[in-house]
Amino acid sequence: MYHQSVLTEIELKDGLLALSVCPELGGAITRLSIAGFDVLRPWDGSDSVRRTGCFVLAPFSNRVGDGAFEHEGQRYPLRSLSAEHPLPIHGVAWKRAWSVAEQGSASLKLTLAHQPEGEGALDWPFAFEVEHEIRLNDGGVALELRLRNTDARSMPAGLGWHPYFLRHGECRLQFTAQSVWRSDSRNLPSHQSEIPPEWDFSIARSLHEPGLDNCFIGRTEPVRVHWPEEGVEVTMDASEALDHLVVFTPPAEMGFFAVEPVSHANNALCMQDPAANGTCTLAPGETMQATCRLHIQRTAASNV
Repeated sequence: MYHQSVLTEIELKDGLLALSVCPELGGAITRLSIAGFDVLRPWDGSDSVRRTGCFVLAPFSNRVGDGAFEHEGQRYPLRSLSAEHPLPIHGVAWKRAWSVAEQGSASLKLTLAHQPEGEGALDWPFAFEVEHEIRLNDGGVALELRLRNTDARSMPAGLGWHPYFLRHGECRLQFTAQSVWRSDSRNLPSHQSEIPPEWDFSIARSLHEPGLDNCFIGRTEPVRVHWPEEGVEVTMDASEALDHLVVFTPPAEMGFFAVEPVSHANNALCMQDPAANGTCTLAPGETMQATCRLHIQRTAASNV
């Protein structure tokens, strides 16, 4: 889907912060660092967007069960765009080349348009445009997404970001939520439950290996990621629209974990009440907006 020869990066800088983006590779953020310290997993240079630091989730997040969903009485099939996942996952935007609309030394605006023509209708059956603004300022990164329904019909919609944080040895994580979705054998949500003690990060604690690939509900506070040995802390403050949080913690040896602010539950499109689980319905011409700010600061390094 991608051509290796055109996978070039755009670099933004502001003080100690440096951020790179590859528009052709899903518009992904390929590196984010402060004074040379990588906050996100740096891109390995391959043609896989899943090996980058962060990508956009649009027009839905995570998996769609059974490879289809219903909207206003009509059933729409979806195909998987990832060879590594049997079910449709993460929307369309991460699998498309984006266009550069505006570029500055510390800012970038990317755009993407989708038309459900031919096989494209199996990627997503509605026309849309999405805009992603990235700005380095005030010791952090400001991200803004705008998703506009350009179809003649209403469409269900969701937004989010999929950042991969580096472990960097002993890493501490903190976030609050009201409950969590438990998963079935297909890694689709089966039922809600209270957050068990081993998954409770309401007080900052070492990440370890909780084995999470779950969607938490009711996030109200910013997420904090702290690398005490290296003296770096990130505060991720997403807009109220992104009140779900997907947390993915593969084995520590893989060297990364993901904390994804998203607008709806995994597989919300297939749930009995998609709206109650965060899915928006956009009328023709209507726009959905979401923001996320990563505040990055140096702290006193300590031995853990």
